[in-house]
Amino acid sequence: MKKNFLQLFMMIYMAVTTLLLIYSFNSNNRSTASFEEISVKRINVVDEAGNNRMVISNQELMPNPIIAGKEYKRKIAPAGIIFYDEKGDEIGGLALSTMNNSGLRALSFDYANADAIGLLSQEDLNGNNFRAGILIMDKDLSGTPGSNISRLKLITENGNAGLFINGPDEKPRISIIVDSIGNPLIQVFDKNGIAKNLSPF
Repeated sequence: MKKNFLQLFMMIYMAVTTLLLIYSFNSNNRSTASFEEISVKRINVVDEAGNNRMVISNQELMPNPIIAGKEYKRKIAPAGIIFYDEKGDEIGGLALSTMNNSGLRALSFDYANADAIGLLSQEDLNGNNFRAGILIMDKDLSGTPGSNISRLKLITENGNAGLFINGPDEKPRISIIVDSIGNPLIQVFDKNGIAKNLSPF
C-alpha cells in the first residue's frame, strides 16, 4: 500500500512539474517587459522567421549593407537604424557619423539597389562650414548596386540656398540660387553644360 502511494505521488509530482515547465516556457516566449532605462549596443527587430527587419546599432556593431542578397562593405560605419525588406535587403536607414572631420546625419529610403531619397545635415567640428538638404534620385535601371541617378537637390550650404535639377545623364540643366547676401540667380544649361543666366525679374 505504501509503495503504491509513493508511486502515485511521484507520478503526480512529475506531471505537475512538467506542466509548470511548459507554462514557464510559453510564458517566457510571450512575455513583455517594461524598463525605465536600458543600455544596449545593438537591437535586432526580426520577423517570425528570424530575419532582420530593423537593426538599431552603435557604429562598432552596425551590419554591412545587403543588396540583392549580397553583402557589401559599408564605406562609413555609422551609429543608427537600418531598415530591411522581406527578403533581407537594406531599404533605408538613419545614419549618425563623422566624416572628414564633420558630423553627418542622414535619413534615407532606398530603391531595390541604392538610395532613392535622402535627407541630410552636415557641419564641421568648428561649425564654420555647414549644409543641409534633400537629395532625390532616379532608379538606375542597369541594376548596378549602389548606383542611382542624381536628379534633384534642394540644399543650403554656408548661407547659399539652391534648387538644382539634373538631366537623366546627371548633368545640371536648371539651377535656382539665392546667395548668402540675398542675390538671386537662375541658370539653364545646354547639353554641353554651358550656362545661360536668366533674370529672375
